[in-house]
Amino acid sequence: MLELSRRPSVSAPDHSNTALSYGGDTLNTAVYLSRLGQAVSYVTALGDDPLSSEMIESWQRENIDCSLVDRHEGAVPGLYFIDTDASGERSFLYWRDQAPAKRLFDDAQNSERIFSALATLDYVYLSGITLAILTDASRDRLLAWLPSYREAGGKVIFDNNYRPRLWPSADDARVCYSDFYAMTDIALPTFDDDCLVFG
Repeated sequence: MLELSRRPSVSAPDHSNTALSYGGDTLNTAVYLSRLGQAVSYVTALGDDPLSSEMIESWQRENIDCSLVDRHEGAVPGLYFIDTDASGERSFLYWRDQAPAKRLFDDAQNSERIFSALATLDYVYLSGITLAILTDASRDRLLAWLPSYREAGGKVIFDNNYRPRLWPSADDARVCYSDFYAMTDIALPTFDDDCLVFG
C-alpha cells in the first residue's frame, strides 16, 4: 500500500511533515527477509498507475521477485495514513475498499496460476491484515488451497496482526483466524492482538 505518514508536531497538525512512501506488514517482512539474503517472492495486486510502477521498481531494487504481482487496468493501490502523536503512539486511517489486492484470488484461473507458483516455494507468509482485506471469495479460495500446499511439504507462517477497523467484528475475525491457525505451521501471535480476537 501507499503510506502517508506525519511526524508529531508541537502545535497544530503540520502537513509539511507528511511523507509518501509504501509499506504494509507482509511487504515489510519480505524486505527484511530479502536483506537477510533469503530468496523472496511477493504476491499482491496493484493498479496500472505510475505509483504502482514505482512501488514494484523499489521492491525489485530490494531483490524481491515481483513476477506474481498482478496489475489491474484502471485501478490504483490502497492507501493508509499514519499519524504519530507526541508520545510516539501511532493511529491509522485506511483507504483500501477499491484496492485490487482485495480481489487477489477472486478469479479462479488467475488464482491457479499464482497457487502453482507458490507451490514451488518452501514457505508462505500471510497475516491477519492479509485475511482482513481479502474478499470472502479470495479468502475462501486461499484457505481451500493451503491443505494441498502443506501436504506437499510447504509451510505456512501466520502473523495474527489484528486491525479491528478492517473487520466487521471480532467474531468474524475469530472464525477466520481459527480456520487459518488450523492451516498454520509457524504462528507469530501478538498477545494483545489475540486477546482482542479471542478474549
